[in-house]
Amino acid sequence: MVRASITLVETSSQGHIALVFDANFHITDSTGKIVASTSDDVDASVAKIGGANKDRIITVAFSQDGSLFATCNNEKTVTIYNTADWTAVRSLIIAKRATAITFDPSGAYLLIADKFGEVHRTPTALSADEVASKPELLLGHVSIVCDVKMSYGSPSYVLTCDRDEKLRVSKYPNAYNIQSFGLGHTEFVTTIATAQFAPNNAVTGSGDGTLRLWDISSGQLVQTVDLQELLEPYYTDGRVRMGVSNFEDRNAATQRYGVLRVRSIEGQRMFVAAVERFPVVVVLSFGEGPALANVRVVDVARPVADVAVLGDRIVAAYAPPSGETDSDELAVVLEPTNGDLTTDVTLSAALNALSTQQIETAAPVPSIYVWGNKMYMDPPKDDED
Repeated sequence: MVRASITLVETSSQGHIALVFDANFHITDSTGKIVASTSDDVDASVAKIGGANKDRIITVAFSQDGSLFATCNNEKTVTIYNTADWTAVRSLIIAKRATAITFDPSGAYLLIADKFGEVHRTPTALSADEVASKPELLLGHVSIVCDVKMSYGSPSYVLTCDRDEKLRVSKYPNAYNIQSFGLGHTEFVTTIATAQFAPNNAVTGSGDGTLRLWDISSGQLVQTVDLQELLEPYYTDGRVRMGVSNFEDRNAATQRYGVLRVRSIEGQRMFVAAVERFPVVVVLSFGEGPALANVRVVDVARPVADVAVLGDRIVAAYAPPSGETDSDELAVVLEPTNGDLTTDVTLSAALNALSTQQIETAAPVPSIYVWGNKMYMDPPKDDED
């Protein structure tokens, strides 16, 4: 038996850290102490979160003010929680399997992107006499929507990216009015980051091994950062040094630099990215121009599965080791120290001491190059998938 690894990590403006492992999640405070959990294997003093459907959680999000937290699992159940007491304030079944969720700036609506190329929104709460209706269709793509984010400032935009290599910027809430398209990526676009310090810009990551900075009003490509130039030294004989992990890739190539996630570090005016298979995080400063500058590659102990930002600190969840190897470390936390990034030993130790659940073997992690392949079709479980 081995300890289940963290598959998703999300943080809130109130200092909460959400750590997802399969169908369960822990909520910790900024010190790594569990304050709420769906797991039965926690101390009796920890708030028990109910209302969760026991299937693998595939996407999560906090509202901007941190008062709400939402999850969506593999069986298309969306659950929204009040973070004051961790009660479920709303639960609904969606028609298509979700790929990403985000709250609108007010927290009144949850936006849900799905594998059929659509983005819907649904109210986060219903009045006592209000009848639940189907989520409202906001916009559509012709391929899988990989991520959805809201812009900061005014006017408000909803940003989406897809498997067909593009970024779309739509006015919100009238998303049928398209503001711009960002064209330039040569592979599927996996992730979008927006920032309060750069309200007219966005950074995207892709399977083409680049990070790109965009002007969202015009759709103009401002800058491209090629990760191959930074990460190629980590390859030896077609394998990433220290990057042995449990990835399942039916079309493995010798060198790939697929971006899993990009986040903004508000207090430092920076962005941080995680790259599939690589035991690193990539940190970029946002400067005048605008431009991405001072690009740094920070080594960590294992390949990173997801990354989030807690204040000025970076929380990186480790991908599971292969097979029956136990996860001695779940995550690492990096903090700024004299212009450098060093390990926050105290918070890292607290997170690594957490109990998740015991499983027989670590399941293979589907590579983004599996579903990102345009020839790949995910076999549906039923007619509505």
